[in-house]
Amino acid sequence: MRPTMSTTSAIPTELPDRLCTWCKVPMKKRLVGGQQFVHYTCPKCVFQHTTRLGPALPPVKH
Repeated sequence: MRPTMSTTSAIPTELPDRLCTWCKVPMKKRLVGGQQFVHYTCPKCVFQHTTRLGPALPPVKH
């Protein structure tokens, strides 16, 4: 029996690709933060970037 995936989860092949800002090579990607963020790492220069999946959260009121 195959495990079912929710409609909000994404597998790495469905995550948006990103080129390194400096090297212009494809970055490695993985889900982090309870699968709410995509973390990118350049295999060449180790530049890192994180992007939120889905809508941004409303600002926190203090």
